[in-house]
Amino acid sequence: MYIAMVVDRRFRDSESERGDRLESSVEPLGRPMALHAAQQQIYSDLLAMVKSRTPVEALAEFEALFFSPGQMPERDLSPALHQILLAGDQAEFCNTLKRACYILINNWDLARQGHMIQALLSLFQQHTLSGYSAIPGLQRLHQWLGDFIASLDFEALKLFAHQRIGPTQPGGWSDRYVAYHLVTQYIDKKNSPEQRAAARTLSKRLKTQFRYDLAMYTAFEQQPSRLGNRYSNPTVLGDSVLRLVKTILLRQGRFSHRHVARLFLQQTDNTPYASYKANLVDYLCFAISQSEFVNAVEKHLSEKLRRLYAKHDDRVINSSLTLRTCNRIIDALTTEDESAPSNLFVLLLAQGNSMNIAVLLLKILLISPKSQLYLEARLANLVDYYKQFMEVECRSVIQFLEICAVTFAIYNQSVEYNLVKLTDAPVDLDADLEEFRIFSRIVKAAQKRAQDSWKPKSQPNKVSD
Repeated sequence: MYIAMVVDRRFRDSESERGDRLESSVEPLGRPMALHAAQQQIYSDLLAMVKSRTPVEALAEFEALFFSPGQMPERDLSPALHQILLAGDQAEFCNTLKRACYILINNWDLARQGHMIQALLSLFQQHTLSGYSAIPGLQRLHQWLGDFIASLDFEALKLFAHQRIGPTQPGGWSDRYVAYHLVTQYIDKKNSPEQRAAARTLSKRLKTQFRYDLAMYTAFEQQPSRLGNRYSNPTVLGDSVLRLVKTILLRQGRFSHRHVARLFLQQTDNTPYASYKANLVDYLCFAISQSEFVNAVEKHLSEKLRRLYAKHDDRVINSSLTLRTCNRIIDALTTEDESAPSNLFVLLLAQGNSMNIAVLLLKILLISPKSQLYLEARLANLVDYYKQFMEVECRSVIQFLEICAVTFAIYNQSVEYNLVKLTDAPVDLDADLEEFRIFSRIVKAAQKRAQDSWKPKSQPNKVSD
């Protein structure tokens, strides 16, 4: 679902800045008033232009503002842009340019003109920016535009083009996990409101599409008529994704991870923090049969938790302590420096325990739902680290990421999954999975059908008194 790109009050949450609005921004301390006013003038002009003109006309105006000055005298520069160049602050220029791009992107996306994003990127490739100019202001503009093209900010822009119309250049295996990188842009308060809103919207759309594609593929791939040929597998796990989904769905009822998480929260409610930490490791390892895996987790996490926030050990557990503790466990299971994988992650992955690691992360989210974005940001860190290696060298990491995606999609609850046994034999967790069939339905669609079925039938018109 598209969100309002200009003002979206729902965009604000516990991670958002207080008073975060897409139409305005508070002047940061230390920024010269003239520079701030110039930036706001550019934002206001672009916003008014993109709302009143066609996408092609808006793009032409953007080009005239930032790229065409090379063909005109310095005196004909936009006064606002001239003021920004005069300030000599390259970082503020890049922030201005980046926010200007996202103003166009957000509004084009809202108008379902996402193909214009590629046209926007093409401007940076078509113009010659390396040429020398005798005019100092234009020379500085050329240099800063060139530096922007080589920056990570421009790479982030290309993520949007890649997802809207396909890759602009051949990419690696890591391109499959763009949704996680978009989350890191969304939660970064240093990014402009426009960029954060755009990242949030596209990440949400990608994850929703994955859940839908997974539901359709798993439901129809099992049909004798092979209707599944109409739906492609959204994972790289091949047919084994069906076995994975069945394995996850078999753990239902009193054995389900959701039920166990509910019991854990009930039993640790109003307990001292020290007791909560001691029980947390038992909860995470519950029902995991591989002794080598359990021993490694207990060894690494028990001592870490014992020392964690020790000054609060006598306090009653609360939501703040729960969130921070679960985030630290996520660090231990993924990356503790937001760069390289943690020692525990490397150890568990080397043991061939991709599924169990995903289950641990799921258990954390079930007791701390607000850790979802934090976890996705850490998964993005892992992708960034491993993307330097060839796909064949990262099979275990890719398998882990795919299992995480499938597991979280099933537990998202936007799709209702059911597992039906084809024989009358008692359900056995070790039974042949071929005896089961997966049935799924989109919850919103099912709710709408249910509501429609309860609507009263139309009655014949009565004659008024």
